[in-house]
Amino acid sequence: MTPAVFVKRYTDPSRGAAAQANLRWLQQLDSGVRLPHLYSGTATHLMIERLEGRLPEPADLPELAAALGRLHGTAFARELHAARLDRPFDTEVGTMIPDFCTGRRHVLGHLDVTPGRLPAAFYKDANLRNFLLTTSGPALVDFDDLTLAPFGYDLAKLVVSTAMTYGALPHQHIDPVLTAYTHGVETTGGPADSCTSRQLTGYAEVHHVLTARYLHRNGYRHAWPAVRPWPTPTARP
Repeated sequence: MTPAVFVKRYTDPSRGAAAQANLRWLQQLDSGVRLPHLYSGTATHLMIERLEGRLPEPADLPELAAALGRLHGTAFARELHAARLDRPFDTEVGTMIPDFCTGRRHVLGHLDVTPGRLPAAFYKDANLRNFLLTTSGPALVDFDDLTLAPFGYDLAKLVVSTAMTYGALPHQHIDPVLTAYTHGVETTGGPADSCTSRQLTGYAEVHHVLTARYLHRNGYRHAWPAVRPWPTPTARP
């Protein structure tokens, strides 16, 4: 039986090559988190396994957060314990992961953070639409973006993208999401207390700045200031 294949086309060959390298690096971490198989392709055609599943909903956030935490914790234990957020990192398989600061300097004023002093995880754009719920658990899809990032930064993207898609998330629903994430990080070799509530809140405000221009596009139906699960923004974790 011929396996189902999903083909993503790129007009910029460098972006297609980067997406393939990103997926290869994530696969070799052997985190146990479901990732699609990568087939032979070209720099302009990414060919991956077409996974069967459904799009997640707000009730699925703890399960998605746990998977993200396992992936981040494994990456830290395997390689990223040696990374600094303010410097690009060369992985053991030759994939260069860009630093956190480049490309974000215009929004880092929202954070009271010295990037070089925080332990490194990564950002792969954990937009709600970049997950599938399969029969074997959450799967990650879309590998165009990969940079270093603080623990919890990608989780904040998941929270912001979910609220902007579905509407307000009750504050009491966020604590189990953060707990699932930090537990996933710690049990796979990442640091304890990898992300605090205050940090998550601050990272969410950064994602708001970066995502606001997509309101009423790509499924984002709700403005973040109207649906944020915290009573007031706290932009300094």
